Amino acid sequence: MKNFNSSRVFSNNVKPVNPEGDYVLYWMSINRRLHYNFALEYAVAWANKLDKPLLIYEGLSCDIPWASDRFHQFLIEGIVESVEFCQKNGFNNFSFVESKPGQGSGLVDELANNACLVIADEYPVYIIKPYNRMMSRSVNVPWYTVDSNGLIPMKTSDKAPYSAFIFRRNMQKLFLESFRNPPQKDPLINLKNRSSITLSDEFLNRYPKLSTTTDIPKLVASLQINHEVKALEISGTRQAAWKQLMDFAENRLLKYAENRNNVENGAASGLSPWLHYGKISAFECVLAALEMQPADWSQDKITFQQGKRDGFFGGHPAIDAFLDELITWRETGFHFCHQVHNYDKYESLPDWAINTLDKHSSDPREHIYSFEDFEMARTHDPIWNAAQRQLVREGIIHNYLRMLWGKKVLEWTEHPRIALKYLIELNNKYAIDGRDPNSYSGIFWIFGRFDRPWGPERPIYGNIRYMTSDSTAKKINLKLYLQKYSTF
Repeated sequence: MKNFNSSRVFSNNVKPVNPEGDYVLYWMSINRRLHYNFALEYAVAWANKLDKPLLIYEGLSCDIPWASDRFHQFLIEGIVESVEFCQKNGFNNFSFVESKPGQGSGLVDELANNACLVIADEYPVYIIKPYNRMMSRSVNVPWYTVDSNGLIPMKTSDKAPYSAFIFRRNMQKLFLESFRNPPQKDPLINLKNRSSITLSDEFLNRYPKLSTTTDIPKLVASLQINHEVKALEISGTRQAAWKQLMDFAENRLLKYAENRNNVENGAASGLSPWLHYGKISAFECVLAALEMQPADWSQDKITFQQGKRDGFFGGHPAIDAFLDELITWRETGFHFCHQVHNYDKYESLPDWAINTLDKHSSDPREHIYSFEDFEMARTHDPIWNAAQRQLVREGIIHNYLRMLWGKKVLEWTEHPRIALKYLIELNNKYAIDGRDPNSYSGIFWIFGRFDRPWGPERPIYGNIRYMTSDSTAKKINLKLYLQKYSTF
């Protein structure tokens, strides 16, 4: 498409555009926002080229892995917000929430086969990538996917980055070009054909449209999903995401480098839930951070640092630190998972890590816990138990404690493969930002991904980086944290 960044577009089949289709279909599956969205921008461009209206579809199934009140309520709040925006501004939107497994079967096929073509979100993990590939084969029109996940397009990596340093080096080379070619703030403004799309009564009877007047907690309670994982108090709307970003930028960003690891009154951004579900874009977060640079800062101060972490942005060191987390560490995971199809399997670990873990897999363990013991925080370690309770209660673990949390599961299970299985299940079941490339990066880092061998060689860990609760307690004041999470 002319004037569009082709490095973000993936063609999943070679079927011809259907000129007789009723609309261009955009299936908004993971980057669930109507602003700063390359996929929506591409869909608008196709609609304008074909002089067709655009239909934005957003759905939610009951039988997706780890479906629960926690994730469904967060998502439905955001879906309703998008429906309200489209209704208010005259854009075509169809949103559907499945009440029981299988109710939505055939819905996307039917919408797609009445379309000229389909635009969907490119995403390297969970069910979205295989679903895109499957659907591209079953429908009779082109199925494009667009990468709106981060600042650096995933296509720019021709192989998996095996360390943050490798990715950071490439990021520093590509940052300015990517930053200066941002997604449009309001892509729907450019939509020319705004004709109303009418779906048949028979279709709407089979797939009832989500109403903006829905009592969301009541709806969630009626769904055939896991009701034991409770909904959170935070809102899944874009408005809530924007409020969180502004609060962080104005009140905590400039303290980020020195205070981000503090458990009490820390400076963490707290943006990961909304970044994961795409309610806010990485570009917006970068822009908000750079707007906090000193008055004499300009883009001319951005200087290639050969992949070194500090000094690239040439401004406040706290902004350097935050943007390194937001871009380098977050997007290393996206680029890795895009290239490595077994990203969630033990075999995807580096050879040195597999060798040292296997060598020590039969080492004696002082403590061995079952999955249920871990889930219910029944270990001997009060710090670990507190971190697990925070995960169950709030859907997050403090970033520094998350590392310790993972290391101890490796130490307290019969085999590293079992530890990996437990960590993926605990994270994806309870973490509001789970099922994400960045969360897989965090889990697999426990076992050596994006790390290097450490000495001396230790029991159980081998050359894997070692952490202890005692050393953590010396680095972080945990008194109030342990009190707060002494119970579920």
